[in-house]
Amino acid sequence: MKGIEEQIRATSSQLLATGDVQMVIGYGAGSDNTKTMPVFIKRAEDVGKLVFNPLCVSNLANYLLQWKNFEGKIAIVVKGCDSRSIIRLLQDKQIEREKIIVLGVSCPGQLKSGQAEAKIPADAVVSEAAVDNSGFKLQTSGGLITFSLDEGLLEKCRQCESSRPVISDHLFGEKGFEADKADLQFNDVAALEGAPLEEKSSYWDKYFERCLRCYACRNSCPACSCRECVFDMVEPDWVAKTVNLSDNSAFHLIRAFHVAGRCTDCGECERVCPADIPLRTLNRKIIKDIKELFGAPMPGSDLEALPALSFYAVNDPESQN
Repeated sequence: MKGIEEQIRATSSQLLATGDVQMVIGYGAGSDNTKTMPVFIKRAEDVGKLVFNPLCVSNLANYLLQWKNFEGKIAIVVKGCDSRSIIRLLQDKQIEREKIIVLGVSCPGQLKSGQAEAKIPADAVVSEAAVDNSGFKLQTSGGLITFSLDEGLLEKCRQCESSRPVISDHLFGEKGFEADKADLQFNDVAALEGAPLEEKSSYWDKYFERCLRCYACRNSCPACSCRECVFDMVEPDWVAKTVNLSDNSAFHLIRAFHVAGRCTDCGECERVCPADIPLRTLNRKIIKDIKELFGAPMPGSDLEALPALSFYAVNDPESQN
């Protein structure tokens, strides 16, 4: 994985030095050695700040929305799951293809942050990382630290349909993590679907009632691209701002339907939630339904495919019931 990091730096340096791009959005060292954070590089001499390792969990595609009016051209580092968000932003005409250069990484899998914090000493510096079938191996200044895939691999990685980017201008890494076919069958969603109604209601109530309405899920989501969000509107006030089970439930269900057909299962909403609400389960339920009802592929997996629920025809049948 050290090789991937060096390739990203070299390519970024060349793109900046030649003026092919004016900014690179990538990963940098975080607030401590168990985290990474977004960095925005505008000078070739600063590419040494770019890193890539099993702690690069976040989806950087959302920053393209925040920099959509940037006058120059942007290069962005994306993993397989993140690249689907690039496709959806292009399909929604939120970004222009000629204004971005995609630095794609065949992702070998990402490490759970809790496991990293528990095993990596505070004074250890990660110098190299590798992932194979035997697990994660982090070479640090304090020695080699290993994690098994079972204890360390993120759930979204186990259910990822495309660890290899579906769109890229420069591709790094020969092979990504290959999910077991059984993990791609939405078995987690099906198990909850089959539960009694009271059990399903209780399951979501216990999570929704502890929602803080901080909107971290919405703010981190590349699919939430409305100029004015319905949850911020005052006139008309479509959704109450109060924090209680009823309004919290309305917020999450409305948002889930708003991103239906556009959610790429990048997992950012669940990752940033301070209340640990299993938002991927809710979104994956809708992905599963759309796949079964419309035969639609995972959103963002094909630039040329017309996204389900994102187009209409004047001759569409209308129910008379």
